[in-house]
Amino acid sequence: MLRFYLFLITLAIFPNFATADLPLAKNFFADAQQARKNKSPILIMFSIPDCEYCQKIKEDVISPMVQLKEYQDKIIIRHIEEQSFDKIYDFYNVATSHNKFAFKYAVNFFPTVILVDNYGTELEKIIGVPSEEYYWADLDRAIKQASKKIQQQPKTPL
Repeated sequence: MLRFYLFLITLAIFPNFATADLPLAKNFFADAQQARKNKSPILIMFSIPDCEYCQKIKEDVISPMVQLKEYQDKIIIRHIEEQSFDKIYDFYNVATSHNKFAFKYAVNFFPTVILVDNYGTELEKIIGVPSEEYYWADLDRAIKQASKKIQQQPKTPL
């Protein structure tokens, strides 16, 4: 019981302590322009509230990646809250919601991480948490594979 009260006090003093610092998806059309310019993939993490594995991956892997300069140059990271009906814009600048966007990618198991190109085409996908111990390495390998696929795409002018 004492632990519970200490946790509540910590949340009151440091309100951002328990939340993972992930950029929520808002405009994939704009993100796609940046991805095309940088020749980098877009990492989309799909999660739901009250998912322990989702929270663990957010806090232990994806949030630290957002902060590291190494990954800021390699990928664009966005978060989709599957149960949210907040408005976002897809890769074709069409208004949709987080929920509908997750449905489009047939995401029904959480967490799911998808790496896409600037057209929204899926390049790599990690469903669930195959191994907590090696998740960072698995994700790093998927990022490298997605980046390699983008580099191999034919270059077409806009």
